[in-house]
Amino acid sequence: MEGYRLGDEILRRLRERFEIVDEEFVARWVARTTRDPFRVLVAVIISQNTAERNTFAAYKRLEEMVGVEPEKIVEAGVERVAEAIRPAGLQEAKARAIVEAARLVLEKYGGDLGRLLERGVDAVREELLRIPGIGEKTVDVLLSSWGYPVVAVDTHVRRVARRLGLAEGSSYRAVREALHRVFRPEKRLEAHLLLILLGRRICTARRPRCGECPLRDLCPYARKMGVSDT
Repeated sequence: MEGYRLGDEILRRLRERFEIVDEEFVARWVARTTRDPFRVLVAVIISQNTAERNTFAAYKRLEEMVGVEPEKIVEAGVERVAEAIRPAGLQEAKARAIVEAARLVLEKYGGDLGRLLERGVDAVREELLRIPGIGEKTVDVLLSSWGYPVVAVDTHVRRVARRLGLAEGSSYRAVREALHRVFRPEKRLEAHLLLILLGRRICTARRPRCGECPLRDLCPYARKMGVSDT
């Protein structure tokens, strides 16, 4: 199987195995419950290098202690925001990124991040990637949450893509572009979420359970590990 046919088959099997539940993905939950792209951006920044449960705790604490509106965050400042998001760890660096993002949104877009999103992928990346602490994965999660056909690549997605032989390069952009050749534009958000679930539950960094994987007959890594596809 090549191209989108392979991607379609991967998604068909993963859908049969996993259910996408919004509460397992903070960005998806925030997008659904608030429809506010700035809040999604804040949640994704908080989620960097931490577990989802810590992200939820930190996000809700920020909401209670400061608020998740750009003006409230700028007024509160880095120190107070850092204290609020402490459960997620790396709070100082994340707080600086959140405050800088809030300042950008206030000063250039009247407090509405949606105005930047309307300008398209390139404009969003150009603006947000200037902010220290905001990387390509963070921006891509935001873009995909707002309907742009992007596969955001986190550590789970990268690991799964490389083990499955879907991506040969190791850089963020190389993996993203490889996955764009596999998954249809309208299926890329679903692919991101299902690959994360596969990485969290079966294709783990240590001791992956290849024998339980619904993709084992498609996977060079499983064959290398001597796992039967029957």
